[in-house]
Amino acid sequence: MARGKFIVLEGGEGSGKSVMMDKLKGVVPRGTVFTRDPGGVSIGEEIRNIVLGQDSRGIDAATELLLFMAARAQVIAELIAPALEEGKTVISDRFILSTIAYQVYGRQRIDYLPMVKNIFDAIARGCKPDLTILLDVTPEIGLQRVQLREQAANRFDEEDPAFHQRIREGYKQHLNDYGTSITIDANQPLEEVWTALLNAVQSGL
Repeated sequence: MARGKFIVLEGGEGSGKSVMMDKLKGVVPRGTVFTRDPGGVSIGEEIRNIVLGQDSRGIDAATELLLFMAARAQVIAELIAPALEEGKTVISDRFILSTIAYQVYGRQRIDYLPMVKNIFDAIARGCKPDLTILLDVTPEIGLQRVQLREQAANRFDEEDPAFHQRIREGYKQHLNDYGTSITIDANQPLEEVWTALLNAVQSGL
């Protein structure tokens, strides 16, 4: 059986990833597996609650990074790798580039980059994206959208614009580190972003 396709959506806060993931569920072939990182499986969701929750303010940068990598290891082992081996398409809301963008660039810990890459190589089980789609949004527009969300803000929503600008630069610096990538201007109205995203996903299937 041929290995399934692995597609990842990346982007900063307010880029519209969650909205796009919900829309994709209604148009992609039946049997497509959707997940999120961190999360996707029980242990990953527990870690997600820790790293995104307000109670984790002041968490050490290394601890934060390693928790994200631990959640990724679990979702790969439990969900992504088995699904790809069964020939299923997997679409994930975030993956390894988020850790590089947020925990390395956002936290200004470039010295952590070799460690991140080494850990990922150790846990990846061959699950590197076939296509990464970056929804590229400026911090100004992204944070304006965050303020309009109905759900409660997470810790990263509350970081200053400079943090989010570093995240954006981190994505741009490393977007091609893991396979084919497409960048979509997510400053556009979301319907225009959706049209571009759907075309990109269909090209990757």
